[in-house]
Amino acid sequence: MQEANTNHSIPTAREKKYDRQLRLWAANGQAALEEAHVLLVTASAAGAEILKNLVLPGTGTFTIADDKLVTQQDVDVNFFLDEDSIGHSRAKKVTELLQELNQDSTGISQILNLKELDQIDPSYWESFSLVVAHQIRPDVLIKLSSILWENKIPLVVSRSIGFYASLRLVVPEHTVVESHPDSTVELRLDSPWPELEQLAESVNLDELDDMEHAHVPYVILLLKYLKKWKQEHNGDSPSNYAEKNQFKQLIKAGIRTNDPENFEEAINAVWRASQKTEIPSSIKKILGDKRAQELTETSTKFWILARAVADFVLSPESDGHLPLSGTLPDMKADSASYIALQNVYRDKAQKDRNEVERHAHRHLQVIGRSTDSISREEIETFAKFSSYLFVIDGRSVEEEYLTNPRSSTILNGLDDSDDLTHIYVGFRAVDLFEQKFDRYPGLFDDTKTDDSKELAAIALNLVKNFGGEEVNDRTLNILQEFVRAGGGELHNISSLLGGIGAQEIVKILTKQYIPINNTVIFDGIQSKSQVLQL
Repeated sequence: MQEANTNHSIPTAREKKYDRQLRLWAANGQAALEEAHVLLVTASAAGAEILKNLVLPGTGTFTIADDKLVTQQDVDVNFFLDEDSIGHSRAKKVTELLQELNQDSTGISQILNLKELDQIDPSYWESFSLVVAHQIRPDVLIKLSSILWENKIPLVVSRSIGFYASLRLVVPEHTVVESHPDSTVELRLDSPWPELEQLAESVNLDELDDMEHAHVPYVILLLKYLKKWKQEHNGDSPSNYAEKNQFKQLIKAGIRTNDPENFEEAINAVWRASQKTEIPSSIKKILGDKRAQELTETSTKFWILARAVADFVLSPESDGHLPLSGTLPDMKADSASYIALQNVYRDKAQKDRNEVERHAHRHLQVIGRSTDSISREEIETFAKFSSYLFVIDGRSVEEEYLTNPRSSTILNGLDDSDDLTHIYVGFRAVDLFEQKFDRYPGLFDDTKTDDSKELAAIALNLVKNFGGEEVNDRTLNILQEFVRAGGGELHNISSLLGGIGAQEIVKILTKQYIPINNTVIFDGIQSKSQVLQL
């Protein structure tokens, strides 16, 4: 088996400190994290837990904005507050304790009253890479999200009451190049290019001794046996179950030693050899997107490179394929044979990337941008992962709440007693209750309001707005649980939400891995989560 090259250089103190996460999102992802500035609005238990999981991996700067003083209730549920904090600024005290976790992160605390949102200078928000808003009432949330949406600043809306939690990503557009698929191996055995065909032709199996025969890379074996099969089947590859089994027998008949590992690898890869290399429909959609086809001086790097790849696909050099990734799997082979095969794949991948770079530079010049504005490394990464690109076109909070709610999705969820849409409706009802009474349902109130009936009435109005007729028993039971919780946070639920929230925020900031699309709901009673597109 071939072994990867090992770098024996001594790691720096920083590399040792962040070793595990560097393995996850590499140096470019870590750099994005260290350059980020995250704002947390309201220093609640869940908000502090989200920030904790961002401070530990080295997020560059975090700001906590809150206008509340620490109470005993805060201390009871928030690990980042103590008895000595009571009566002091909640933002300041949480910032101080979070700052102790990692001196590489800079913490800032501010007094901010979101009820006076209209008085805040819009430029205030521009310094932030991302904003986390926890437990924000609807009227304020819609105003805040509109400001951030207009400035294309991602917003994460979190909620945690009792055993229930939710997280909503609000971002107009999020593009991912390094989506980290399970594998980027692309052998392209159905359409080999001339250099690969020449390498396969140069190997004469009949002239090899047993040792050499047992070390021919399985990719070469598949190419040779595929050629033989096609010659006997009008140029067609094995396409159905029976033909694939016949093809396996053809390969198996070529075994001549007691060490047939390379032939067994070829047999196990028959499904891959039989697959037609095609551009995934999701990638076709991206390459044909108006944002790629109609570039302007404000186009992002992603869409410029998408256009460059689209042009490459149409060029004679591509044969209608995406740029080759150039990645080979490990396999039984002698060093010389493996390196020769590896070089053929790497050379082809580099040639494809050079073509993509040529197209990218041409488009940059047309829109009046410097060819240096997109680095060679960025182009190579985009080309390598061009089969795995991902785009999320988000929905604003205003669309969800006011303009165009996805009523059918919500009503279908409410028809299923196991669906967590019931909790989503519960959160919406609680938000409206808090907006109306300036407190959460279940908290003491001199007016003696029947919170259960009031919350049920609010939920009924919501359901009617979605086109429904009644609040079913499952939703009513969840509303009762919200009343019982009295707006209180449980630390274990807040901690779990902190992990989910930080994970999704890291994806957004590094533009690596695929984040949830829209909303995730967690039911701590059933230990169940669900993603909803609302």
